[in-house]
Amino acid sequence: MEVMAAQKAGSYNSPEVDELIARCQSGTLEAFDELVARYQRFVFTVVYQHLGSTDEIEDIAQEVFLRVFKFIGRYRGQASFETWLYKVALNYIRTHQRRRSLVGRFFIELPERTDDSGRSFDMIARLSDDAKDPARSDEHRRVVEEIMDVVRQLPPMYRDVLIMREVNELSYDEISAILGVSMGTVKSRLNRAREMVRRQVTL
Repeated sequence: MEVMAAQKAGSYNSPEVDELIARCQSGTLEAFDELVARYQRFVFTVVYQHLGSTDEIEDIAQEVFLRVFKFIGRYRGQASFETWLYKVALNYIRTHQRRRSLVGRFFIELPERTDDSGRSFDMIARLSDDAKDPARSDEHRRVVEEIMDVVRQLPPMYRDVLIMREVNELSYDEISAILGVSMGTVKSRLNRAREMVRRQVTL
């Protein structure tokens, strides 16, 4: 999933997004409705990736947007809006996990979806190009299931970094901004997470 827009001169967002955010910050409810419509699928995807398929996905996404409404005045454009939104969503997901003692999943098989810009929100693991070969589908599924079993057991700090880097393909800078840790910490956690998975997965 390509999530972060390229930085433009003077802003991390498109002019349309900057205008929409400004209207939301001025208290225009219609603008917030537009913001929700624009980013609802993005938030659903983040929730799915960290929690898996639960009956509470819609409720969790709604809670995320309630927090966006409450705190959007704090957004100062020092990172892309999607980076900021991802951080808000992740913070609530962690709160939800603590409350319900949930364990997240790494991959879930859902139909591929795109937003209006054509960006893919496919959450199926792509371990290799030949995974689509029917002759290798059983092996592919075995590896995916084995990885899922391992990642379910990772501490959140490692699971989150893996999802951001390997599924969402975020840069180290973006992950650092979302988690509020140094780039060195991001790389260290990612290396540790990969090693933990490699030790337990038989490819």
